[in-house]
Amino acid sequence: MKMQSIAVVLLSVIAQCAFAAKTEPPLRAANKMEFETVTRQIRAEMQPEGRFGKLNEHEREGVDGGLKEMSGLFDRTPEVANMSDADKRAMFNIQEAVNATLLRNDGDRLICKREMRSGTHFPSTTCRTAREIESDRRGAQDWAQRNMQLPNDLRGN
Repeated sequence: MKMQSIAVVLLSVIAQCAFAAKTEPPLRAANKMEFETVTRQIRAEMQPEGRFGKLNEHEREGVDGGLKEMSGLFDRTPEVANMSDADKRAMFNIQEAVNATLLRNDGDRLICKREMRSGTHFPSTTCRTAREIESDRRGAQDWAQRNMQLPNDLRGN
């Protein structure tokens, strides 16, 4: 009985580790050197037999483009900590897009924007998922379509 419970615990730990490895964002880098190492690993994993080998051509191009944009940001400033706020946001957004493509969960990708809140002159950074932004956009379109239609008595019918 004791061996069975140990085996169950061990299997659950292994399963959790395997799940974490699959959902852990592959692209995280705080400096240029770390980024170059991670980029090499990602490109190797994009080979047909690799972890990201099932990406289609469009997805591969998107990942490559994102990695090139991030490389350009690191060329200007080798440490994320020393980047301007705008570059940090750009870096974060590109990184999230690449990770979403690699992990195929684009709706969960965070997008951060710097904007003025209503009623104040102080800018703030807000982050929302791509799914939330798309849902709000669709909701606004639906509302506009419903409210732009004139009632029958105003149409002259």
